[in-house]
Amino acid sequence: MYLLPLFLLAAGLNILLGMGAWPSVLAGNLQDPDSYMRLLRIEQGIRAGHLLTSVAGDQSGAGVMVEWSRLLDMLLWLMAAPLTPFIGWHKALFAAGLALGPLGVGFLGAVLAWAVEPFALRRYLWSAALAAAVLPGIVTIAVPGVVHYHVLLLAMIALTAGFTARAWRDNSWAGFLAGLSGGFAIWLTPETMPFVLMAYASLLLRWFTTPNATVLFTTAAGCFDVLMVGLFIDPPAGGYFAPEVDRLSCVYAAMGLLFLAGASMLTRLPNRRWRGVAGFVVLAALFGVWVAIFPGVVLGPYGILPPNQAQAFFGVITEQMPVHGRDAVMFLFPGAAALAYALWRGLRRHDRVRALLTPEMLKPRGDGRVIWLYLALCGAVALVLGAKFLLFVGFSTIFAAAMLPVALSQASVGLAEKPLFASLARVGLLALVFGVPELAAIANASPKQTAATPVRNYPSCKLHNIAPLLAQAAGDVVLAGPEAAPELLYRTHVQTVGSLFHHGIAGYMRDRAAWRAVPGIAVPPEVTATGAAYVLFCPSPARYLLVADLPKATLWDTLEAGTPPPWLSAAGRNAEGWTLYKITR
Repeated sequence: MYLLPLFLLAAGLNILLGMGAWPSVLAGNLQDPDSYMRLLRIEQGIRAGHLLTSVAGDQSGAGVMVEWSRLLDMLLWLMAAPLTPFIGWHKALFAAGLALGPLGVGFLGAVLAWAVEPFALRRYLWSAALAAAVLPGIVTIAVPGVVHYHVLLLAMIALTAGFTARAWRDNSWAGFLAGLSGGFAIWLTPETMPFVLMAYASLLLRWFTTPNATVLFTTAAGCFDVLMVGLFIDPPAGGYFAPEVDRLSCVYAAMGLLFLAGASMLTRLPNRRWRGVAGFVVLAALFGVWVAIFPGVVLGPYGILPPNQAQAFFGVITEQMPVHGRDAVMFLFPGAAALAYALWRGLRRHDRVRALLTPEMLKPRGDGRVIWLYLALCGAVALVLGAKFLLFVGFSTIFAAAMLPVALSQASVGLAEKPLFASLARVGLLALVFGVPELAAIANASPKQTAATPVRNYPSCKLHNIAPLLAQAAGDVVLAGPEAAPELLYRTHVQTVGSLFHHGIAGYMRDRAAWRAVPGIAVPPEVTATGAAYVLFCPSPARYLLVADLPKATLWDTLEAGTPPPWLSAAGRNAEGWTLYKITR
């Protein structure tokens, strides 16, 4: 029962922290292109009679395969179904998408508290739920109107780690549940895979001192079962044998099979002195075989695209960029503090509160230092991923959230004879974890002093009311920024040239080439290649990233200057600043 208040705490804080965004969201706006694409794909699937892997209308009408698995689509469909008789599928899916944020954060907060409950005093578990709700690394991906799996994947990693920790007690049932949750995490998105495997690898540390082959086998069985069932009902667009690395596919089913085969071999090893090393070699060799068969899994999406296309594509996606300056403090400091704490615990010769970690788990060698050092390694991996990609700052954030109640418990137990010092230590920990990121966020929000320059009033460029302007272009291809394509498809009946989904790289490259073209008297071949009949444009204060590396002579710069080429004629404007141009050939 203690988890319900923690769920409500995290979910309630998520709602409160999103107060500034709720008016816009309740008016019908979502926060990012992926959210519109998610709801659009589900709605198109409902009309088709089954959930889809592709979205119609993009790539100049050819449609685009969106790499996400359909597990979250199924969840949103189930959430929306009870509302459908009253408000219809379109509004019901939107309502389900809005509910996903608070429910996801509440689930994350409760799961984090549950995961560390064996290692911390229960009276401090609230701190994990609080951290899950308010730390910037999670707040930024959990704002109202984000309909995506980013919070859920963190919760599934925490759930897998929690079951794995309980499997350390040679609990085969907990191992099986760790396998199930890890399988569902990978089905949700392979972005979880490194941390799922790191959780399972901790059981291999146990193997060196205790013959826990049965636990490893049940863990592998649970994971394999989910991956195979998931692949059967949710295959990639290319079929069961399409080796997609960015969604559930035969790549991960093969991983589960090899893990199961290796764990089965471990059950047959005799209990000899060389048993530990032999088991490790078996599993490491099978993992190497898997990577050798599917080398693209190491590179992720970067292994899908040629280097020149990868640079052109990922270079304009903010969440794929590294974290610098105050942002690094804001997003990564809690994880860095948790890493320092884990290292400190691992390097101490005498840990007076070792019992807080695992009173029985580590027998027969009850030294927790190895586990703390392994936790530090996991935290370091999370921190590096967050530093390289803004999208992944949540990994180190949940590591910090999980470590916080453990550190608070240690302060209370280790300084039990000095209550004043214990209180100061707890206050200091809370101030450090919550205060430093907040100060960095305040510093980021402070206006920068710049020299006085003429100010141009730019329009809002919102797409909420774009449908009337584009009614005349229904059924035609409209050249617009790829970041706008999902919302245009969601709100109107036009077709778009390209979007920011790497399986639609051909459409994206055509869209990019068209905006980078130098307009003349005749229509540039790059624009002709898109098949567009219209161009949709709205000026912005910053130079458009698609053309930022070129001289100011591109199609985008020409329209920004208010001097469209002769083959474009204005077909309409709206109050948000959008101008629709018709291409006259």
